[in-house]
Amino acid sequence: MSSHPPPLSDYWHFFVGFLRRPRTVGAVAPSSPQLSEVILEDCDLYNARVVVELGAGTGAITSVIRERIGPRTDFLALEIDTQHVARLRDRFPDVRVCDESAEFLGDCLARHGHASADCIVCGLPWASMERPTQDRIMEQILATLKPGGQFCGFGYVHASWHPSARAFRRALRDNFPYVRISSIVWRNLPPAFAYSCL
Repeated sequence: MSSHPPPLSDYWHFFVGFLRRPRTVGAVAPSSPQLSEVILEDCDLYNARVVVELGAGTGAITSVIRERIGPRTDFLALEIDTQHVARLRDRFPDVRVCDESAEFLGDCLARHGHASADCIVCGLPWASMERPTQDRIMEQILATLKPGGQFCGFGYVHASWHPSARAFRRALRDNFPYVRISSIVWRNLPPAFAYSCL
């Protein structure tokens, strides 16, 4: 894993994105290398055929995924903030950056010749989503994650009490036989935890 923190310019772009669209950005800073490590520690990205990242932001986790995928892995990163999309495409020309909502994950995969993904890495702000949006995205994840595939991501400690966050945790327990929740990653702004589901 890269031990380098995100570039300082990423913090500014992320903060501006949060001010523009707080419900869809959901945080004031990109994920730390320590959080990225915990999120991805169980993922066999090298042998995956298709890896998807939902809510790629400014690319903090994208860069780590990119380092770990194999030569035959197709990596799609979805992001709806247009300024983040432009930055991602500039930084990662070898990644398929899709200017698209996770609500259309199945259509996005199909356009790139895939019916399913081996691993879906999620950076979406579930706690700030309205319930219908959350349900539509979860339906897409469940429909496109291949049997035996892995779904992982993170949540913020301060938002754990929110009804949408609690609903998301129930959805994980209801739909995945194995759900691992990490200890708190304090070296992240704000402090967070990771989840990994099979």
